[in-house]
Amino acid sequence: TLETRMAIVKKKAEELNVDLSDDVVSFIAENIKKNIRQLEGTVKKIKAYQEVEGTRPNIAIAKRAISDIMGDNPPTPVTVENIINEVSRTFNVSPADIRSEKRSANISQARQVAIYIIHEVTNLSLSAIGAEFSNKHYSTMIYSLKEMEHKLATNMTLKATVDDIIKNINE
Repeated sequence: TLETRMAIVKKKAEELNVDLSDDVVSFIAENIKKNIRQLEGTVKKIKAYQEVEGTRPNIAIAKRAISDIMGDNPPTPVTVENIINEVSRTFNVSPADIRSEKRSANISQARQVAIYIIHEVTNLSLSAIGAEFSNKHYSTMIYSLKEMEHKLATNMTLKATVDDIIKNINE
């Protein structure tokens, strides 16, 4: 929400000892809506401008900082490849193993997480998702999704891990 983003901007400004007026805080929060790192980066950039130029933060400097930050971090498109790579890093298995027929517990778990996340964040059909995993049948995808839903309901550690992966992918 806008209030949450404003609170994040104020907190970061306080941490960095930057005096931002309410209109500047509001401007930043209204223009950066999806990424906390960009909110924090904008405040850091404003502090840098303040130190280098010796000027008090204003809307014009905030616009410039937002422009710099948005240019620095173009959003990474959410693709099956990006999701599998993120799951691969998190579970310490190779992307090739996730896509393979291997059935060891750690690889199967990573594969099920990848299938679940792909289903949650993309518009791919179950058949299209199965095609990414050694042409698995869509019924296998349904089984994987049901298994993950059960695991996520009972394993809060796994749920937190999946939520973190989704957050990382969306940022």
